[in-house]
Formats: sequence, structure tokens, C-alpha cells
Amino acid sequence: MPDSDQDASSRGSVRAVVRALRLLRLMNERAVWTLHELHGRTGLPKSTLSRLLATLRDEGYVLADAVAGSYRLGAKVRDLDGGYTEASRLVETGRTILLRVTRQIKWPLALATPDGDAIVVRYSSMPYSPLAVQTTTLGHRLGWCESALGRAYLAFCSAKERACLLDALHGAEPAPAARARIEQELAQVRAAGHAVRQPGAGVDSATLAVPVLVRGEAAAALSMTTFGKSMTRRTIAEHAPILVETARAIAEAYEAAG
Repeated sequence: MPDSDQDASSRGSVRAVVRALRLLRLMNERAVWTLHELHGRTGLPKSTLSRLLATLRDEGYVLADAVAGSYRLGAKVRDLDGGYTEASRLVETGRTILLRVTRQIKWPLALATPDGDAIVVRYSSMPYSPLAVQTTTLGHRLGWCESALGRAYLAFCSAKERACLLDALHGAEPAPAARARIEQELAQVRAAGHAVRQPGAGVDSATLAVPVLVRGEAAAALSMTTFGKSMTRRTIAEHAPILVETARAIAEAYEAAG
């Protein structure tokens, strides 16, 4: 720990915070620790460990048994993963894969997951693409039916989830013709295995998207963005299989990570 502390300090990290986080990770390896055991594993002076443990105890992240001289993690550590969802884990798993594929095909890729009334880009490889149409799409909220990402997800999510999302968009009793049109479009996406958004008014780019299937249902959507005129039938035929294989690699890595 001391050597890595020096490395952290050279990067401008707050040493006490780094030590506390590493201590929590270490304590997660088993249920109960003594001060001597923590000293042996971390190499930190016992006085430093005592201060760290006392602070973590005051905040509720560590529990101490004064009689036994032992320490264990408190229930409050569960609060730390409250914002780290299954979607977060899927995106984290996919980042390296998307970056590798972008370097191969040059076009930028994006990974998006649902967020209420929109599908949101959680990762974009545009900064690493020589053919990017803009700096990044990270954080962009896209319409469910207007975007290729949205339609790729809707077409392959469960029927129950799809009904709930469409009800939220159009009301529980939408115009029958409008609902029929949407369902027909999604059926076409399912048949093709991908969705396409061609250039529109004021938008000179195009997108090809496929679902990321986990246990047979969409958990995210993956897209490739090109210049508007570049999204030809040839481009789709060449790159749709690459996107499908990339989506499969992400899903397999995610499931393997457990």
C-alpha cells in the first residue's frame, strides 16, 4: 500500500481517500478482521489504520467490537452501489469491446439503455473514431420511435416492457392507427434484426442499431453512426453482422462476469 500511495499522490489523488477505499475493498474479502491482520495486509501503521477505521465507523461503513478487537463492514456499504445498476455494469463491460471494434471499422459506436421516456447513450466511442460526425453523443436522450437505438430496443425487449413504454409515450389508449403503425415498424425491425435511421431535416448523419440481448431480451442497444450519404444498403449489409457479433460479445462478457 505505501508504494501505491505514492503513485496516487503523484497523480493528485487524496491519499486518505485512496487508503479508505482500498481498506473497504480489502475488508470485503471476508467477514471479520483484527487490526493486526489489516496491518499485515496493508502495510499501514496501526495508528493510521485506527484513524481510518474510526472515521469509517463514525460514518456507518465499519462496525467494531471493542471487546474482541475485531472489525467488519457495516450495512451502510450497501448504499455505495445504489447508483450502480445492472445497466451500469453492462455498459462498463461493453466499453472495451466497443473501443476495439471502432478501431477496426473506424465508424463510431454507441451503447444506450432505457431511461423513462427515452433511451440514453451511456457510452460513445466518437472521440476515438476518425469518422465521427461530432465530438460525442454521450448523454444524448433519444426518442423511442424516432431513433434507431430506440426502435432496436423496443423491437427486442419483452412484450410487457414494450407495451408499458408505448403506453407511457402515447397513453394507455392511443389512436389505433398510430399504434398499429408503430407495431408494424417494430415487426420489420425484428425481421431485419436491426433498425436504421436515415438523415432527416437538419440532421446529416445516419444510424444503424441492433439490440444487446441478455437472456433473450433487449438489455441495451448498440449503434453505429455514419455520414448521412454513407448509410447505403452496402454499408448496412457489411456492418449489421459486425454489430450483431459485437452485441453478442458484450452480452456474453456481461453474463460471464455474473
